[in-house]
Amino acid sequence: MPTDAELSAYYRASYRNDYQNAQNGPSARHIAKRRMEAARRLDTLARHLPAQAGVIDFGCGSGEFVEAAIAQGFTAAGFEPGADYATYASQTRGLPVTNCGWQDYSPAANKADAVTAFHVFEHLTDPVAALTRIRTWLNPEGLAYIEVPNMATSLYKGFGCLRMAHTIGFGRFSLELLGAMAEMAVLEVIDAYDIAIIFKPGTPRDIEDIMADARQELEEWTQAKVHKQYFTYTLGKLTGQRPAALRK
Repeated sequence: MPTDAELSAYYRASYRNDYQNAQNGPSARHIAKRRMEAARRLDTLARHLPAQAGVIDFGCGSGEFVEAAIAQGFTAAGFEPGADYATYASQTRGLPVTNCGWQDYSPAANKADAVTAFHVFEHLTDPVAALTRIRTWLNPEGLAYIEVPNMATSLYKGFGCLRMAHTIGFGRFSLELLGAMAEMAVLEVIDAYDIAIIFKPGTPRDIEDIMADARQELEEWTQAKVHKQYFTYTLGKLTGQRPAALRK
């Protein structure tokens, strides 16, 4: 497992280049895709929020979700550890985005009504500490909306889904377990190709029950099956015969 210092240096300078070949900020294609994702995610969250709610986007990238939230009348801000994307969001687009990691971020104003984190928590070494920190930014009824890749789905690619920057893999129930360990309950589950949960303050399900569900969810994925699936998936990718559900 990398140290937090190693991760901080990696995300500040190298991550976007490694994953998206982005050396000087986001591409037009990236921005268009992220705007579509932001609109979908905001529609999901907005029905749980009051008008003009305060929103913080954790690991906001180039700021598309922050921009969308502001356009809908919310008070939104974000932070991003990658220097190029944070600079693009704050200077080129004029968005309230800070270049820092979660350990160093402090909200500039009142407590937030929601904190969002889209494809961030699979990159952390201590997600429970991060979600616990998020709770200090929220008002007493504030929500946390976390979306991550779903290992129960992505393992159909075999070990090819295990990206070098992902420190932790989540399924539906291990994500619920994360919330329970930070004393948050499930408000809504968004179970598509990826998995997302909107957490609310409250008493979660019994942790032993959640852990049992998490084990059952992935128990079929033996090492032999993961290896076999990798070669099946890769061959299908090369020949154009992958199942439609996995063409993502």
